Amino acid sequence: MPQLNSEILSEMVKLKFSSRKAGGPDIDLVKLASDAEYAHATFSAIEKLPFESLVLLAMTLRVKFGLMSVMPTAPAKEPERVEKKDETPPQRYMSGARS
Repeated sequence: MPQLNSEILSEMVKLKFSSRKAGGPDIDLVKLASDAEYAHATFSAIEKLPFESLVLLAMTLRVKFGLMSVMPTAPAKEPERVEKKDETPPQRYMSGARS
């Protein structure tokens, strides 16, 4: 979780009261700052509200809490497929003059 400075605390309080006014979830600020799962669930609920300023504030706090990376991650590489070699020895040519 982040180092809580006055800017982050101010944004958290603003989110709490704005969410309450908009009919969103009631937010426990201590739990929001200390529990990543609770923070994720709370931010997800707020992002579903039809208020642009609340969604922007929730996403800003997500970034500051480290719950959303700013840089997109590279797609996972597919593991290389290893072809099985035929374990049986090749058949010898038996129709020649010297077989």
